[in-house]
Amino acid sequence: MGDVVHADRALARRILAGDERAFRGLFDEYFPRLYRYALAHLNGDREAAKDVVQETFRKGIERLGTYRGEAALYGWFCRICHNALVDFCRARQRAGHTVATIEEHGEIRSVLDALSAPVETQPEARAENRDVRRLVQATLDRLPPRYGDALTWKYIEGLSVREIAGRMKLSPKAAESLLTRARVAFRDSVIAIGSAAPIRRRQPGG
Repeated sequence: MGDVVHADRALARRILAGDERAFRGLFDEYFPRLYRYALAHLNGDREAAKDVVQETFRKGIERLGTYRGEAALYGWFCRICHNALVDFCRARQRAGHTVATIEEHGEIRSVLDALSAPVETQPEARAENRDVRRLVQATLDRLPPRYGDALTWKYIEGLSVREIAGRMKLSPKAAESLLTRARVAFRDSVIAIGSAAPIRRRQPGG
């Protein structure tokens, strides 16, 4: 499957053998990336994102013996993180809490998935990722710069509305209004551009 997956399998074996340095290296590299992924899906809820990523690592290390190099190790952890996000949101909803997630804005999730996706080793997967990224970039290019900035800060960088307001020198209410308009504009652009290039979804595992 290539050098990346071969190195990942070796890393997994070292961690399973009790190599603390290997584990620290994996944690230091993956935690920030998985945290940004979870943060964006959870609409900027930092504490929830931290809980989800901690659970991802707990499950990932617990199941590491099942990793066979079928995908890049980061992609394998991403699938576990996705499932941990689903479980977290379901648990919160059962407890009567409202959970604002990226799932409420499917068109924005396309941006997130494209920009947060791990590097794939399979030629078909790489080609698919390139197609998605081209669609995302074409969509963003059609938007006013302020809309593109606001969406990127909100859904990719995980900034709060207040933080975005500070960057844009707006009141929080004005920033929220701008984000609403940006989401509508993005949706309309996806419809205009994306109908000829639909984004395919992979089924998560883990």
